[in-house]
Order: sequence, then C-alpha cells, then structure tokens
Amino acid sequence: MKLFGKHCAGMLAILALPGMVTCADITLPPPQIKGGQGIFTLLKSRHSSTPADFPLKNISAQELSSLLWAATGQNRSPRGWTIPLAMNTAPYNKIYVLDDSGVYRYHWKQNRLIRISDKNIKNGISPQNIVGKSPVVLVFVSGSNIKKEYVYTTTGAMTQNIYLAAESMGIGGRFVMTMNEKAIREGLKLKTGEYPLNLMLIGKK
Repeated sequence: MKLFGKHCAGMLAILALPGMVTCADITLPPPQIKGGQGIFTLLKSRHSSTPADFPLKNISAQELSSLLWAATGQNRSPRGWTIPLAMNTAPYNKIYVLDDSGVYRYHWKQNRLIRISDKNIKNGISPQNIVGKSPVVLVFVSGSNIKKEYVYTTTGAMTQNIYLAAESMGIGGRFVMTMNEKAIREGLKLKTGEYPLNLMLIGKK
C-alpha cells in the first residue's frame, strides 16, 4: 500500500486506504454492490444517528466507496444511475468529502476523490458541534445553473440512498441542514452558481 505523506495522514487514519493514493487525489476501491439485507428490512430499520452517538468511529475506503456509489453511481449503461435525475442527464449534484486532513470532491465517473484543500474545515461549516466530531462529513452541492427543484429533489434521493446503504453496512449517518454557507463556499472553493444543499455525517456506530 502506498502511504500518504505527512499532509495526508488524517485521511489515511480514517479510511485505511489501499491501492493508489497520493496527496493530490485518492482512487477508491470498487464499491461492494452485492449482498446485504432486503430493501424493506432496511427501510424498517433506517434511522439517524443521535447526538449521543458522537463521536462516531472511522470507516474504510471500501465502505466510503460503496456509500458514494449508492448516492450517485452509474448502475446501467449508457445512461442510468442509482438516483432519478431530471431530463435523464448525468449527475449534476456534487459530493464533497471532508475529514481531518482536508477537503475532497468525489468524481463519480472515476470513483476518485479529488483533493481540494489540506485544511480541516469541519468545525466551521455548521453551528452543530457534532459535525466536527464526525470522522467523515459529506457536503452535497448543487450543480451550476440547475433549477432548484431539480437539485433539492435529487439531494433527497442521494441522502436516502446513503442512509439505506449505511444501514446495510452497520454505519451511522445523520442528515444536517444547519450550515455556515459562507464557510462552505470558501472551504470547498465553490464556483458561481453552486451552493451547499445539506450535510451528511458518516461513521461507524
């Protein structure tokens, strides 16, 4: 396993990443998309982690890969995804992955985390202190110049898919809407027309 340099130690500690890893970006292992519990069993047990559950424990690269695929993965060719998308387009909402070592943007086509920053911004993006206690924070961001009704409907589907996938793997999750938009815009280096939609706190129970 190729290890991170000192600036990448945080993500390495959280994800225990195998394979090709550099400080610039991270290639995730293929998602595990077979097996698991039935959908109605998962719906019955689906729940949010409570504040008392924090701090949550670390997750693996394999688990993160599977969660991200559930949220915005391609499940059939030539144009088909795990979520409904307006006008049968490619995914327009983006997912950013935050941990102690920095900020990454998920590239769904390459199953890759693109490094944006080496700053830990978790504590500043929400007034809820449990956000900073989560080993992984997912930030859902709108695509540029996409209708609001499209992006909010889509982020709801993405979030629910993560809840269900997380439940099947024994991983905790919590949906958060209370955000510091200015801090997120600056920390994620968002473009004009992009804006944060919600957060998802992820970690082992």
